[in-house]
Amino acid sequence: MPKKVLFYARYSTDRQNEVSIETQTELGKKFVADRGWTLCGVYSDSAISGTSFTSRPGIQQLLAHVKREQIDVVLCVNVDRLSRDVEHTSKILKDLNFHDCAIWTVEAGRAVTDMELHMRSTMSHELVEQGRTRTREGMKTAVRKGKATTCLSYGYKLSQQRDANGDRLKGLREIDPVKAEIVRGIFKDYVDGVSPAAIAQNLNDLGIPGARTKYWRDTTIRGSVTDGTGILNNSLYVGKVVWNKQKFRKDPTTERRTSRANDRDEWEFRDEPKLRIISDELWERAKQRQAESREEYDRHSTNRLNATHRPEYLLSRMLQCAECGGPYAISGKDRYSCTNRKKRLPIDELDGECCTNSKTITRHELEERVLNCLPVAFYSVDIFDRISKKMIAHEVAKLKSAPSRKAQVEAELAKIKAAQTSLMQQIQDRHAEGRPRLALLDDQLDELEAKREELARELATVEEPAVDFQGKIEKLKAQFNPANIEIGIRKLIFLARNNADEAVKQRLMPIVRDLIQTVVIGKTPGHQPASLQVHGDIAHIMASMDAIDVMQQQFFAAAQNDLMTRMASGEIDTEAKKNKLIEAYIDELSRKLPEWENLQVSVVAGAGFEPAAFRL
Repeated sequence: MPKKVLFYARYSTDRQNEVSIETQTELGKKFVADRGWTLCGVYSDSAISGTSFTSRPGIQQLLAHVKREQIDVVLCVNVDRLSRDVEHTSKILKDLNFHDCAIWTVEAGRAVTDMELHMRSTMSHELVEQGRTRTREGMKTAVRKGKATTCLSYGYKLSQQRDANGDRLKGLREIDPVKAEIVRGIFKDYVDGVSPAAIAQNLNDLGIPGARTKYWRDTTIRGSVTDGTGILNNSLYVGKVVWNKQKFRKDPTTERRTSRANDRDEWEFRDEPKLRIISDELWERAKQRQAESREEYDRHSTNRLNATHRPEYLLSRMLQCAECGGPYAISGKDRYSCTNRKKRLPIDELDGECCTNSKTITRHELEERVLNCLPVAFYSVDIFDRISKKMIAHEVAKLKSAPSRKAQVEAELAKIKAAQTSLMQQIQDRHAEGRPRLALLDDQLDELEAKREELARELATVEEPAVDFQGKIEKLKAQFNPANIEIGIRKLIFLARNNADEAVKQRLMPIVRDLIQTVVIGKTPGHQPASLQVHGDIAHIMASMDAIDVMQQQFFAAAQNDLMTRMASGEIDTEAKKNKLIEAYIDELSRKLPEWENLQVSVVAGAGFEPAAFRL
């Protein structure tokens, strides 16, 4: 009997193209045909790294296919196409072994043994890490030679200097006179009181192309003072290169690239006077206005949740417009709408047109629809174990990381000393360059010294109480065991759905954000409710389920919710009434099962690096 085969193809970056997938697929089809096997399906992932797993819809769909149908062989050109991560390779191998499915490669022309697969994935993983290290060291060397390591900052262009052979010296940059004048104008307008939003609007009205895209945004100008991003925070404009302020890591849960600040002693500094665009005086005035703006905001901000950047509502900062990809946010009384459409911002992906997604949705309707789908995730047998472990780890981390007063004081002292060192360096630099001393810098230095002396006195008197960490950890494990977690979550969902209890929704937030990554809101005809498409782990659970399982789980969740509502209202007040209602549920389920047998789960692949999704 011929073997039943699934073929998998993948290419890594957008520098490649679909031809790579076609070539791999042709090789796979020929391999299958030469052996007289049966090709049951072809799955692929385009422009996605082999170090990802959950964000590859193709591999997820392949594994789901293996689960629902007996497959003998999963075939790929080589094992690197399957995965370049040790942990993910082990996961794939375990799933396929459980279903008696072998891994073959066109390259080897045979089945791949477990040992070979593990060795190959380990080598691939190591090559990826070595590549990252070499790239970083190469960038560090380039910085020390005065060369650009990434894309050029706005206001500069590649230098056309050439060596003795006439070849252009790569990585060198010089000031772009036209763009430099725009940078000076931005700084001058800002210190004169014009807001970043108004500056961006003026630049767009003049038809001046943006720094990275066709249009200017206020965030491009404002940026982040802490991270040193944005036009107003780029120290290169005063001739100072600062590199390696942050590093990037892929979050193993979301598989998204996240940034982390590096310690100051890891930063690379270099003076480049020839790249100066604005004066120190203009730079200092801009910094002073930024400080005044932050103080003004702190005095008048009444929403402390915004000040700390914590999500206010259950789905805050998780909502996305299906048309333009922009965020959905509260625009009226508890009603979400597309931010880009409201601001009438031109979108590059729409050829400079504004978003036309006028569909709005109330917060309560949106949250209700999302919460209604949440119980389906409980089909995954290990969901409560996973949440239990995460909650324990989170609480233990908080317990261990909760700083003592002594640690807080020491940290504050370290920050003050670093700030003093920076100010002293600026004063010394100005003196060496023959420029006048700024009173503003002296005043800041005096303030820091007074604060340092106050903290030093407090540090000398701080006493640390003994803490029984192990005992607290054991209590946490007993409190957050999987059984308690399941009872607690089901109760929270019931209260959040039926009573719209905001406090309960806040407690549900970590669980929702663990299962759901993004909710995409799209247009529908007329007055129909907005379409919702959910991305995240819950979509992968759905993708691995048969349609009848999904419908059953939704039915069970609805029945349980109905039962708890009737019991809470007093309608069901005896065991006999409860049993009668349960029998009615069973009868209804038996009538619906035949209707569900021919259904298919509506699971779609997300765009780009988004994982699988499903529609509500």
